[in-house]
Amino acid sequence: MSSRQKTPKKPKAAKEAEKEARQIPSSTMLLNTGRAAALLLIAGIASPVSQLNLSPVYGSIPASLHHQRTMTMTAIAGLLARRGLKKYAPTNLGQYVAVIAYWVPVIQFLLFPYSTDLGIEYGPLIIESLTYFPLLMLSVYAAAELLESIDLSQFNLPCSLNEIVVPTASYFTISTVAKLSSALLPNFIGTSMYFTRVGMQMLLASASAFLTPSRIIFFAFPAILHTFWANPHHPSMHGLQLANSTLQTTQNYTLLARQESITGYISVLESHTDNAFRLLRADHSLLGGEWLVTPSAYQKGQRKRESIFAVFVLLEAVRLIEPPNPLPSDDDTKKSALVIGLGIGTAPNALISHGLNTTIVELDPVVHHYATKFFSLSPNHTAVIDDAVTYVSQTSISAPGSYDYIIHDVFTGGAEPVSLFTTEFMQGLYALLADNGAVAINYAGDLSLGSTRLVLNTIHAVFPACRLFRDTAKPDTHADGDADFINMVIFCVKHDHGQGNRAVRFRDAVQEDFLGSLARKNFLMPQDELEVRFAFRPVEKGGKVMGRADVGELEKWHKEGAVSHWRIMRTVLPAGVWEMW
Repeated sequence: MSSRQKTPKKPKAAKEAEKEARQIPSSTMLLNTGRAAALLLIAGIASPVSQLNLSPVYGSIPASLHHQRTMTMTAIAGLLARRGLKKYAPTNLGQYVAVIAYWVPVIQFLLFPYSTDLGIEYGPLIIESLTYFPLLMLSVYAAAELLESIDLSQFNLPCSLNEIVVPTASYFTISTVAKLSSALLPNFIGTSMYFTRVGMQMLLASASAFLTPSRIIFFAFPAILHTFWANPHHPSMHGLQLANSTLQTTQNYTLLARQESITGYISVLESHTDNAFRLLRADHSLLGGEWLVTPSAYQKGQRKRESIFAVFVLLEAVRLIEPPNPLPSDDDTKKSALVIGLGIGTAPNALISHGLNTTIVELDPVVHHYATKFFSLSPNHTAVIDDAVTYVSQTSISAPGSYDYIIHDVFTGGAEPVSLFTTEFMQGLYALLADNGAVAINYAGDLSLGSTRLVLNTIHAVFPACRLFRDTAKPDTHADGDADFINMVIFCVKHDHGQGNRAVRFRDAVQEDFLGSLARKNFLMPQDELEVRFAFRPVEKGGKVMGRADVGELEKWHKEGAVSHWRIMRTVLPAGVWEMW
């Protein structure tokens, strides 16, 4: 016989008794499963909420550069490292989730003033590494602890597969919830104080505290007090007063109004200098601005508010395009105009002043409200608060040839809504345009990039004759090899009658065209020296165009464009103004 004695096997009855002793009551199992699912749900919703809180300081696209990849790595790390961490981590680690969630707005408030030092490439990642990602890791860790009570042996799964099912299901839950909430939140944001950036952070933190009740929550009380009493980002009247106290003291600006809405954080700012101005902001971008009539401005001959940005005045030159077949009754008061994208309303106000029957299509109701209240948008227009793609696709069929002039101005934040630059959308504009009509399209981009060529080729593939003008001269210090990020306006007509681009001809502007405006005298008439001689490449010549199915081609360029735009915006307004939102 062997010198080693075999361990006696336990009787079958003893095994069953031991198994029953280890089993968790089904009611507890259901409760733990529900709490785990709720924690994963909160972690998923917190993903787009974190991005929303970064967008006023960094812009939505730069804020997302590293978000998805790091989110995936953090969630997987929280699931896989759980067993190793269990030896060192305190029991019931999930009770700290709510504490971290309450401190997130405070940490963001403290870090935002360093946004310039942190930089656009890694600033958002650093801030989320101290806010959202620890919250995510603790949430998945705590959820995994709760899900240990699930007995998968009844499904006769192999042990290795048994270890994979729960982590896989957990990550899938977080990822799916994050995508769904990212799509749904814009429909609710701004509808109440709870559905604001900071409001949703506090709501998620409170939900976490409810799921994991503990005396440790007392550590969150200082953060709660700070958010409600000392955080200028809190969407209350007190928060607005705090923001203005800092802005007026350190930056010489006043925040006149702010509202979170479907297209981002919208606010109206006013400077207090000799050259005072008022701006409409959307996240980390500007939708337009006006010089105010100050004593110094009055001495220089300014008698009314003037547009700060030349491009919005240049768009009005669509009226100056001579029709290929002039009619004896060519009179603006008998014509109609369509404006897609409102901004502060510089161009549509001019069209209305010239007697045109003007329709404005604007997605964001807050932008329309602020343009009316703070920038004197004329009420004499038809307002369509809707998605332009829907409006154009429907109206181009029901009422083709309805408009003599179309202005397309939707660029913001270093990126364009790609669906508004597709072949299908341009074909809709073509159908809406009268035979003698003209269209003006504002586009901002780098002429050396493939994205700009893609957009310009797509426009020219639909409209037979186009000319391209930049809004300002190329800087003298600009090197030939440098990026040339500019605002440009593409003017096109519906028919060229065999004349090619020569069909786009501008009549001389007269005094009535200027509407008593100095800016229009300086910028309304397209200048030969500002024309960009661009070699359009329509389809028949092998140029690539963008259909609805090809929008990914343009989206991949958004990163570079948005980062460049962020840097430009930091030269337009001080960093402290962007950070104080």
